[in-house]
Amino acid sequence: MIASKRVPVRKEYLGGIFRFARAPQAFDPEAVAPWRLGEGKRGVLLVHGFAGTPPELRRLGEHLAANGFRCYAPALAGHASTTEEMAKTGFRDWVRTARAGLDELLLSCNSVAVVGQSMGGTIALHLAATDTRVQAVTTLAAPLWLGGPWPIVLPWMRFVFPWHSVTPAPELGSEEAMQSYTWRSNRTVIELFRLMRLVRGELGRICAPVLIIHGGADRAINPRNSYDIARGLRHSQAIKWIIYPRSGHALSVGADATRINQRVLEWLDRHCPATA
Repeated sequence: MIASKRVPVRKEYLGGIFRFARAPQAFDPEAVAPWRLGEGKRGVLLVHGFAGTPPELRRLGEHLAANGFRCYAPALAGHASTTEEMAKTGFRDWVRTARAGLDELLLSCNSVAVVGQSMGGTIALHLAATDTRVQAVTTLAAPLWLGGPWPIVLPWMRFVFPWHSVTPAPELGSEEAMQSYTWRSNRTVIELFRLMRLVRGELGRICAPVLIIHGGADRAINPRNSYDIARGLRHSQAIKWIIYPRSGHALSVGADATRINQRVLEWLDRHCPATA
């Protein structure tokens, strides 16, 4: 059931300077590598966000693995590498990576859930809408839309300004676990728009239970997105919608991370049985 219909209205955060060129950026491969934790017959696929990396959900994975789940966090295509590599990819490539992770977990697990941070939550919803093997879903600050002029402006602006730089939202600045590209191709942002539009039309197909979590102080993704997800899930077996008023975008490492990680564990324990 839905927890509340009163969602704080926040101004969307998309700081940045549009550029003809961009500063090169690459990650330390070891620091942002995909990771696997835990054993058992219940699997959890943990999907990071747009321009992000697998460590975003490492703390949550450690909590789940300590409680009987086998966890896998892949690096989406073009991510955890270089800005140039990400610029060559689109949402179908990102989804393909996530689906391959789902297939891998199902080789050794009887049931699999998907948890996603930001765009990873949007991908989790897409997997649940298109693959009945997904037993349960948790979204953490997942977007269905971005406010402001960007969806209208970027398709035209990308021909003049192919790249833009992003200043991390304040709640992300001190978190080493939330590493992401600060330079991003505008073409890949348009791919994110296409993914969100696709998933908006798929929500009614999702039957798996969905836990929707958002931070009331999120400056990257408007918390109203969480309400739109809950409203669109017309056929889900179970829905729980929770707003944490003091949390920002980095839910898995932010102010309420311990409570959120426990809430996710309780949801998966209930809806992702080992005997499925």
